[in-house]
Formats: sequence, structure tokens, C-alpha cells
Amino acid sequence: MKKSSVVLAGALGGLLALAFVLALAAHAGVAQAAPEAAVAANITVTVKAGDNLGKYTRLYGVSGASLVAANSLPNPNLIFPGQVIVIPVAKSFTPSLTTPFYYIVVAGDTLTSVAKRFEIDGSLIANANGLTGDVLVLGKTVLIPAGPHTHIALPGETLKSIAALHGTTWDKLADFNPGITNPDVIFSGQPIFVPILYNAAPLALHGAAPLPPAPGPSSTPTATHTPGPGPAATKTSTPGPVPPSGGANFIKVIVRSGESFVTYVARYGVTGGRLRQANPQIADPNVIHPGDTVFVPVNVSFSPSRTTPFFYVVKAGDTTTSIGVKFEMAPTTLATANPGATFAVGSTIVVPAGPHLYTVKQGDTLNKIAVKYGTTTDFLLTGNQLPDPNAIFLGQLIFIPLQLDKAPLPFD
Repeated sequence: MKKSSVVLAGALGGLLALAFVLALAAHAGVAQAAPEAAVAANITVTVKAGDNLGKYTRLYGVSGASLVAANSLPNPNLIFPGQVIVIPVAKSFTPSLTTPFYYIVVAGDTLTSVAKRFEIDGSLIANANGLTGDVLVLGKTVLIPAGPHTHIALPGETLKSIAALHGTTWDKLADFNPGITNPDVIFSGQPIFVPILYNAAPLALHGAAPLPPAPGPSSTPTATHTPGPGPAATKTSTPGPVPPSGGANFIKVIVRSGESFVTYVARYGVTGGRLRQANPQIADPNVIHPGDTVFVPVNVSFSPSRTTPFFYVVKAGDTTTSIGVKFEMAPTTLATANPGATFAVGSTIVVPAGPHLYTVKQGDTLNKIAVKYGTTTDFLLTGNQLPDPNAIFLGQLIFIPLQLDKAPLPFD
């Protein structure tokens, strides 16, 4: 499924044809400037070096046509640092699953906890606000982008009910969640990817408590991590159930509260079918308990791989952010894969199989990036707004979806 977006020339950008942007506006049948009364309530942004309209479409969930209509731009392919751009979205502090909103940090908030609350990847919040690490400053106002979202399925939910919660249709969700063959059969704890909905009306966050009043000025940061044990994953030489034939070096996991086979599919990049075959001692794969042993049919390895999970020993100066940058991965993905881990020097963490976030380098093409990850350009179109796959730009973030049952592919 593809969505129209606009990528503009800039210090870091490639150039798309002006005709593309203008065609979007013409197709929408809209005027070139928004009425003054409407502009007053809308979000406005001051262009920074490297910004482009394509960036704004993703952050704010608006189409290129809507941006062109709301701004008198002689050339939509050229915007300049210091220029004020009107985003045709009402500025709001009310949480929404379909539109961007602003949030004031309260005591106890971290990037991870806020991201979890609003069902969005923490790296998207970090990139939208220029944040590093997991610390949020008390009283700071941050922008929560329009999406994409990740909904964790609750008992009794179906793809159809989740689609209704997010103001979309189940068939659209099915396009972005190819592992689901029956929209009425999903599992509790299963992550459901919800793409950005462009030009959508606000949709209240289900079950969200009213936000507390803004706190007084403060610059006291919150704690970054709660001390706890490292990941429960060891070599299968530890006494326990006998691993399946040929799996003497398989990863062994001790089940934690709230985990399921779906947890391990997302963390280790293996299908549920392979997990089931590797664990004949578990009578019902839908029922596992804290303390159970699960064999993951991936060999224990400390060699970095873009396609399979591996273990990493934390070094001095490492943070979740720096490790994420090193292995092309969102820090929240690392944190989720290592529940309770402190990321202290000398501790061993698991770097999951994906998804990855690749930053475009000089000379890259989408095909070259696909080769790096052992996949195809068509696969990379999933989760990326790329109106022209042949026009990617330096510094652009390319989302690499999780690949299952892959062979190891070293970093170059």
C-alpha cells in the first residue's frame, strides 16, 4: 500500500518534480492559501536546515496537497531555513491516534513510557523533538507525531476491532501485517502495525486518562532505567529440557510474565511454526507460563547480523541510543527486547532481529540498501513513504521491516 508524500530538495535532500506536488494540489481541487481564520488555530513550523515538505507529511499526517493548499509557495520544491510553514492540523494537547498532538512531560515519564502509552515507536518521538536517550525533562512540551502506531492486541480483540479503534479498515491493516491470514484470529500480545492515516480527523486514544495539568518550570530529568536483571537468554548448556536434535547451540529463554510465542517471533525473527517445532515439550503454544523454558531455533552468536538476533556485551560509554545507532535500530526496540536490563557495563543484551532503521549514506540507492539486508526493493516499500524509490536522499531514514527465518547477514 503506498501513500502520496513529497520529498523536497534541501541540504540533505534529492529533488522531486514540481509537477508531482502541483498535481496533488490540482487533484484535491484546493486553493493555494488557507483562510487567515483557519490558519490561526493551526500548527506552524519554522523551517530548519534539511527540512522538506516530505518530512512534514509524515510528522503531521497531512498529504502534500494539503500542505500546498495551506501555504503560498512559489515553488513547493524549495523551502528555506527560517520560513514559516502552516500545517493544516489544529494545534491540540488532546491525545489522538490519528493526528499529531503536544504532550507536557510529567514526573516519572521516560521516552519509553510515553511511547508505550501512545502506541508509537519512541524513535519517532525522539526524531520529531531532537531528543537523545530515554530521559525526558519535567515540564517540557514534546510533539507526538501522527504515526505510525503499534497496537498490542488485548485478549478478545480482532483485526477488525483494532481497525475500528484506529479509524481505519481491517483490510488496510492486513496489508501492513502480512503474517495475519485471518482477521478474526490474532493473539493476545501480538503487535499490530497501524500506518499513518493522512488528513484524518482526530480520534481519541482509547482508555486514555485525562492529562494532568502542566507542572511548574523544572529541568529535573527522570531516571533512565530501573535496575533489574539482564535478559533471560543463555546458551542451552544450562541444565533444563533437552533441546531438539541439531539445536545444541539454540538460544534458550526463560519465560517472563506477560511473554508469549508472539514476543519471541518479534524479538528473534523466527516464525511461530519454527518455534512450535523446536518446543515439543510445550503442549499448547498459546499457553506458556513464567519460568517455562523455550528454545528459539537461532544459534547463539555474538557476531553482529542485520537479519538475525545476536548478543552484545555493553561497553563503557554505551547507551541504548548509541547501541541502536551502531546496529541501525531504534533504542526502544532494544529496550523492549531486554526487559529489566540496566545496560550496565559488562552486561549482555540481545540485539533483536529487527525492525531496523537505516540512515541513507552517500551513494546509496534503495536497491543497494535492499542488498545490505538480503531483501528486495519491493519489501522496503512496506512502511516507507517513497513516491519515487529512485529518489532517496542523504540522511533519510529507511524503515526495514522484521524479516523472519533468515540466515545471518553481517554488517558491512
